[in-house]
Amino acid sequence: MESLSIDHHKILFKKSRRAKRFRLQLDSAGQFILTAPLLTPKWVAHLFLKKHVGWIEKQVKKVDTQKVLRPSFHYRTGDTFYYFGEPVTLTIKPSDRKRPTIKIRGNEMLITLYRHITEAEGLNAVKKTIKKFYREKAEEVIHDRLQFFNEHYGFHYNRVTLRDQKSRWGSCSRLKNLNFNWRLIMAPIEIIDYVVAHELCHLKEMNHSSRYWALVTQAIPDHKERRKWLRENHYLLTI
Repeated sequence: MESLSIDHHKILFKKSRRAKRFRLQLDSAGQFILTAPLLTPKWVAHLFLKKHVGWIEKQVKKVDTQKVLRPSFHYRTGDTFYYFGEPVTLTIKPSDRKRPTIKIRGNEMLITLYRHITEAEGLNAVKKTIKKFYREKAEEVIHDRLQFFNEHYGFHYNRVTLRDQKSRWGSCSRLKNLNFNWRLIMAPIEIIDYVVAHELCHLKEMNHSSRYWALVTQAIPDHKERRKWLRENHYLLTI
């Protein structure tokens, strides 16, 4: 993908046959992306960026603030993670069992860990245990919500895949395969529902036209507020 530079900021530049106007966005990985109509020359795109330098600077400051607020993890007792949008505090208890166990109990995430494991092995085991638990729970919840919303829409889809992605929460392919980021399990159920409905509606409309958003609105009337929450809080959904 080509890139442009404006005031020392790198902007990924892509052209699309479907684009009718410029679209400048900041993805959840902190990368600016400018999408333009197919025949747009670079100099026109650069003029567009110059008019939006103020917005770009505002987003950069917001990202810098999020980096400061982003949780840091040591995978030891006392760490705080998010589960369905609520903070849970990690407690690690020694055990004679070699296989770790994990459960959520109120606002506590309890992991039992083999008492004779080395520190380095223990930290790695805790991280793997949390990730496996989140991924399995996300798969369960997302399949359940897909079934729930598709009772309304009645769309046909094929494979459903859970992925570990940094900048996307979901996607829908032209083969009618749906992909979701397992980290969604850290978000409130309302946000999970929004992403599920968002991708379901792409089965009917592979775009973000007014027809597409009308479909989303049928199930998620306040989708704008939910999308805003995800833009502003995505940095919390990490381990």
